[in-house]
Amino acid sequence: PSMPIPGVQGVSDDQLFTLLNVCLVGWFILGLPKSWRPLQFRAIVLALCGVFGAIYAATLAGAVFGGDIPAGAGFDTLEGVVTLFRSRAVVFSGWVHYVCFDLLAGLWITQDSEATPQGVPHVLIALLVLPLTLVAGPAGLLLYLALKAAFTRRAGAGASA
Repeated sequence: PSMPIPGVQGVSDDQLFTLLNVCLVGWFILGLPKSWRPLQFRAIVLALCGVFGAIYAATLAGAVFGGDIPAGAGFDTLEGVVTLFRSRAVVFSGWVHYVCFDLLAGLWITQDSEATPQGVPHVLIALLVLPLTLVAGPAGLLLYLALKAAFTRRAGAGASA
């Protein structure tokens, strides 16, 4: 097993990958009704994202400076990106990026829905939007924005009636 973080001995990428599942704690908290969440839920989720950010930076640095970037890799062409993701170290780092940013999107969705008068009911956030955001981030965000527009339009129509 490879070492994903330079200078950290005894931790394989497989072990660290499994540890990333702690993100599910954040998703669980976001799915709870507002009155059931810990008072510092935002700080908990942001702390998780901070840890994931540090792991991302360290694993990315390890991939770049450890020589794990394949020849021909880059962001300027699709083929360059495909080549980049042939590296296990880069895929691992990319997964950490995904875990971190999708959780941040879930936090934003939860907070925005609660700050919007006549917003999307939390039951829809918890049962539809957050699970979709967990597995397919941008699709979950799109669903939230569509639901928010529909509920806002409905609330506006009800107010003018």
